[in-house]
Amino acid sequence: MALPRPLSHSSISMYTECPLKYKYKYIDKIPEKPKYFFSFGQTVHSALEFFYGVKILPPPSLKELLEYYKENWVRGGYRDETQEAEYFQDGKDILTKFYNKHIQDYAIPFFVEYEFKLQVEGVPVIGYIDRIDKLPDGKLAVLDYKTGKSLSTARVETDAQLTMYQMAVEELLGAQVSRLIFYHVPSLKQQIVERHPKNLVEGLRTKIVTTAESIEKGAFAPKPAESVCRWCDYKPICPIYKNPSADAAALPEDELAAMIDQLGDMQESLFSQKEKEEKLKAEILAALVKKGFVRAFGKKYQASRAASEKWEFSDKKKVLELIKKAGLYDKVLAPSAPKIEQLMADPALPADLRARLGELGVRVETPDLKVKPL
Repeated sequence: MALPRPLSHSSISMYTECPLKYKYKYIDKIPEKPKYFFSFGQTVHSALEFFYGVKILPPPSLKELLEYYKENWVRGGYRDETQEAEYFQDGKDILTKFYNKHIQDYAIPFFVEYEFKLQVEGVPVIGYIDRIDKLPDGKLAVLDYKTGKSLSTARVETDAQLTMYQMAVEELLGAQVSRLIFYHVPSLKQQIVERHPKNLVEGLRTKIVTTAESIEKGAFAPKPAESVCRWCDYKPICPIYKNPSADAAALPEDELAAMIDQLGDMQESLFSQKEKEEKLKAEILAALVKKGFVRAFGKKYQASRAASEKWEFSDKKKVLELIKKAGLYDKVLAPSAPKIEQLMADPALPADLRARLGELGVRVETPDLKVKPL
């Protein structure tokens, strides 16, 4: 079997994560569902490419940058119009702050959105580099924009994507890379390291060749892992995936299933509205109690009833007096509920004090609802 397409950092990562997922996407050409974070990242990357893509000065104005951003907004994958509007405003804010920070030191880069194509021991490899800057000493800095909510500070040291970029730039442009940079656009922070060492480059070259050989041999065994399979779009057709909601007896009415999925989506969203979430949780809890269910399933999530107990004290003054007399005041400092909860849970607490405190309080059970992906 020949490679269906040149390898890239993302396709190598996907094959390493799960060979069967690679087959579904690149050989069977089964598309994945649009993801809002990909759409958002694509839009912001495109706007930054526009900002730095001029051939001669001056650079685009902030107004021109934001107009380009608006006109090239990628819409796919957002849960609803509210989430899309929130991300759209986030992007405007991010780009405005980026512009204000960098307009004073603006310089036309050496390359913007540099496309590379190379051969690694006969294996075709492609990719796109967000930005390449030429440094005063003639060496190059390779920069990759990141638009996620967070970015590990340790990743830049060994990241295979940056290693691939370094390898491609030095082979194709004939200049040495001295800096590798992740630019986390939301925080306006750069993570900068010196060039990756030879062992990482050689390791990547070996990885490219062995991945190509495995694909050509048709090695597409699934590699199940909860952290990967949980979000995989191909679960419904994966031979090892078992859908917990397939048992019709476990499924509640369609309305309850839809409510569970709605709550799950809210919790997954970084912009979940807490008040709506709590209201929906209460409605689902009430429905579960009424039906006598401990657990119920939607199409994407499952919900289960849970309960926690805590002490409530009406006369905090008396509670504090008892604790002081027992010489335990330093353990609570104040008659706050969490501190007293810890004290009451302490096995070393004298039984008579526990009993007297118990007389001043009441054990209250608080129902809760746990929702997690299937």
